[in-house]
Amino acid sequence: MKKLLPLLIVCLLCLNGCSSGETNPDDTPSGPEKRVVRLALNSAGHILTFIADSQGFLKDEGITVQYVPVKNDAEVFEGIRNGTIDIASNSGTNLPLQQISSGMDLTIFGGYLLTGCMPVFTRVVTEWHGIEDLIGKTVACEPNLYALTGPLLDMGYDPLNDITWYETVDQTDRIRAVKSGEADFGLVGTALNYDVINDPELKIVTYAYEVLPAYSCCRTEALSSWVKANPGTVKALLRAWIRAMEYYDSHRGEIAALTAEKTGTSEEQVKAYLNNPRFDLNIDPMRKSVRRAWDYMDRLGLLDYYAKQIDIDDHINTDLYKEALDECQRLYGAENPKFYEKLQAQYAVND
Repeated sequence: MKKLLPLLIVCLLCLNGCSSGETNPDDTPSGPEKRVVRLALNSAGHILTFIADSQGFLKDEGITVQYVPVKNDAEVFEGIRNGTIDIASNSGTNLPLQQISSGMDLTIFGGYLLTGCMPVFTRVVTEWHGIEDLIGKTVACEPNLYALTGPLLDMGYDPLNDITWYETVDQTDRIRAVKSGEADFGLVGTALNYDVINDPELKIVTYAYEVLPAYSCCRTEALSSWVKANPGTVKALLRAWIRAMEYYDSHRGEIAALTAEKTGTSEEQVKAYLNNPRFDLNIDPMRKSVRRAWDYMDRLGLLDYYAKQIDIDDHINTDLYKEALDECQRLYGAENPKFYEKLQAQYAVND
């Protein structure tokens, strides 16, 4: 009997540690490999993480997101490089692709914004006929924004040389440059949509979304070594974000207040983009959109010479997202079948 006692204790411990009910799947018995995920966070915030935290979705997955405040994108990629940041999600698609082209081994495994509210604006007295009006003009924006330069390239222009690019460190300087006449047109990020809309001297002539639909506004990326070492963590985070995206769809009103609180801005500023139909929160990796962006940037000469040796597909992981989506649909799909059917259909077309 004494010999059987240790075995009996082990069996009882196993029984007590297990549940017959269905719970969120993990890839290891002890849960995700890294329970704390360090996410780069700029002033625009991360709406899905705010929701996932406030609604307990992160807790359900057994992970914590630790925000690492950053002032600019240079700090983001330096943080990833030196190991103080695990994941970036608000640095566009152009910037991680340029980092990959210069030899930084990143993996894109999800998204944040499929399209944002990035307005192209000018003074109210300036005429507008289409994006070809940018040719021969001064544009306050970075030329690596392929959502504008890519379609112009397809139209037969050489946008990097046919346009004078007025580059600034602070995007608010783009607004000032257009108002002062130093630039003819400008483009700013989603968070400054409110500033342009409410400036009586300016008018919005189009949005990046209208020039290039599904342009892949912001991707989610990490070092490839980190993704390979932490697939359970990645899927846990994606599951929490998928659930947050479903919650977001039916709680827009309260999300504006939550985002304003977390980012230290006004609800009016948040609603200026949150209620805009061009604003599309979506964490699908969107392989086809990333490939298109890579092709545009290559043709525009915006990638490092090393890019010719790179297969961009090696830096896009759609499997983890698909597994997370399937798991969420199995566990929570009955709550909102149409939502999950929509995401599955989008994945089938784009990945």
